[in-house]
Amino acid sequence: MKRFVLFALLMSAGSLLYALDQKAFDNVVDFNLNVQQIDTLVSQSKQSQIDPNKFLVLNGSVASIEVIRPAEKDYLALVELVTGSWTGLEKVNLYRVYLILSGPEFFKRMPAREPVNPPPDMIAVNDQILVVGTYADVGQAPDGKNVAVIRGLEVRSMQ
Repeated sequence: MKRFVLFALLMSAGSLLYALDQKAFDNVVDFNLNVQQIDTLVSQSKQSQIDPNKFLVLNGSVASIEVIRPAEKDYLALVELVTGSWTGLEKVNLYRVYLILSGPEFFKRMPAREPVNPPPDMIAVNDQILVVGTYADVGQAPDGKNVAVIRGLEVRSMQ
């Protein structure tokens, strides 16, 4: 009987600690938004529903990389991250956000010119990536559409 009571107490304590950890996680990370949902909110002018104080975890394909400042010290790149979905058999819906990647940690991973022997962690167009970032603002795409701008903090290739 004592073992059962001890087991029940340990399980209850573990559940309580999990709940506290989950609440702390939810306070800093918005794990519910994806590229499609963010694109939709911005296109409907509802970007105020995106909390700029929470981290976003997004995945998608790199559609383009524009290196704005190629020097390692003040490296800056604009990355177009896209996802899509089919409507029926004929229509493809495209959803996108722009990532701002700033700092020397991104210099070797997204060089202005692709090296002859690229490092294994290099990010290139068409790569599937996972990004952690925060909502920064709304920008405008060349086609005139409003697009969310995400300040990228960490990027990982999913290749």
